[in-house]
Amino acid sequence: MSYLNDHRTAAAESHEIFLLQPPFSFFDFIEERFGDYESIRRTFSLARSSSAETLILEQIPPCGIITEENQDITGRYPSYSNTGLLRLSFWNKTIPDEEVSALTNDNLVGYAIFKRDQISDDDFDEWHIFEAVFSKNANPSICVPRPQTYRLMVGGLPFEIKGLLYCQQNSLNKACAQVAFRSLLSRVLPEGDISYRRINEIATTVNSGYVPGQGLTVPQMREVLTVLNIRFNDIDYSQADAQLRKELPFQKYAYAGLESGGGALVGFRFAGIGLQEEAKHIIPIYGHTFDKDTWAPNADISYFHIGEGVGYVPSESWTSSYLGHDDNFGPNFCIPRLYIENDKVEYVVELFRPGICYSGMQAEALALNVLYSLLPNIGGADNKWITRLFEWTSKQQVVFRAQAMSNEEYITHLRGLRDWDNNGENPELCKLLGQEMPEYIWAVEVSTPQLFPANERKLGEIVLDATRDLDLTDDASVNEVFIFARLPGVYLLGGEISNGNPQFTPVPSQLLSHTELIKS
Repeated sequence: MSYLNDHRTAAAESHEIFLLQPPFSFFDFIEERFGDYESIRRTFSLARSSSAETLILEQIPPCGIITEENQDITGRYPSYSNTGLLRLSFWNKTIPDEEVSALTNDNLVGYAIFKRDQISDDDFDEWHIFEAVFSKNANPSICVPRPQTYRLMVGGLPFEIKGLLYCQQNSLNKACAQVAFRSLLSRVLPEGDISYRRINEIATTVNSGYVPGQGLTVPQMREVLTVLNIRFNDIDYSQADAQLRKELPFQKYAYAGLESGGGALVGFRFAGIGLQEEAKHIIPIYGHTFDKDTWAPNADISYFHIGEGVGYVPSESWTSSYLGHDDNFGPNFCIPRLYIENDKVEYVVELFRPGICYSGMQAEALALNVLYSLLPNIGGADNKWITRLFEWTSKQQVVFRAQAMSNEEYITHLRGLRDWDNNGENPELCKLLGQEMPEYIWAVEVSTPQLFPANERKLGEIVLDATRDLDLTDDASVNEVFIFARLPGVYLLGGEISNGNPQFTPVPSQLLSHTELIKS
């Protein structure tokens, strides 16, 4: 539906170009043009930290989903008017007046659309950020799986930028839940975006009397995802006992959503002595940091969970922060993984990438069972990395990292792999594997606490069919999703069950040692 992108590509009615070298001040500019808004200040701070040298400010007409939003607000507030609509783009290059043609996509560090809403009867007059996208920070420790590409017009010319959509509530037709949904759904929906009208229409089927500006309930959020055919895994802690918070902390769901490429929403209660009444908030999580020098994974095994039989080290252990938006404060924040206390979290939902039918947490649990089942089948392998794998497994020092992938993405990755001696895989074998694999898979990478963070490499992966509904309590269901395991020097293909034990068919591999991790 083209109207979902009309506001980005609308022809400008007028424009201004600002060169951002000193003495130009964003503080003065914001206060003079907009007032005092933390979210707006944040967007300009991101531009400055991205070495922006030019700002192009365009006045645009309402169109597409913005026209739709204005109609919906007017239906509730007859004296409403949209009195300001600006498209701002930030560029890492200084350009002379009117020389927009000198700019390229590589020069675009971010854009934002600012919208001013006024309701004369209620003395309401506020700016908010209808949306904004800034490119990923160049820091290699920041991981943003599968960013979306957004296309826009500036100065009558087309440009595009990769990032994650930030949206802000206005308390009129959208609250934190709707904007968090739009932020993540724009990445996974085939249309590339969604209107607030569509979200609210679905929510109304659950509760016809609800007020959109007050947000969404858990049943409404579930219904939105279900109607849009987005698979998800969630937990409503407000309806669960305290033990569940400990057994299934929200961090597990959030990280699994990040690695599957769909992202996660985390809802929490406010806290503090100044709180006058119960209040809640929800934020979208779309990426994470990778701290290769963190102490936690080794300490967790050796000091704090001795003999507990966990079986493996999740790759989440190297995550110190999530990347997310907070519509109250702005886009692209690092949110410390343990900062939001578990007892304050009310709801968490991980969104699956289209084509994926079950969670990365379930994929890792299944991969653990597969790994221990297949080890007896490679006991005599003459490969020092297999010998090391036996040792690491006995010490519970195997790292798992579940990645949701398409068949094409995985085979492309496999074709490009090189082991430590620069061996590549047999191209014909790659082709045959691709022909036998389903459209989407979970590739659960197998590594070790020394190899994974320092070299960003692995011993192989356990490949599972992600397109089947999985029931971990049903052995038949579990056996059906296993496709193969790739380890140094060998593939082990799934086979029949004999006397309750799975049988594997070995196929030689030309990759004899560790290889690169899948790049998010």
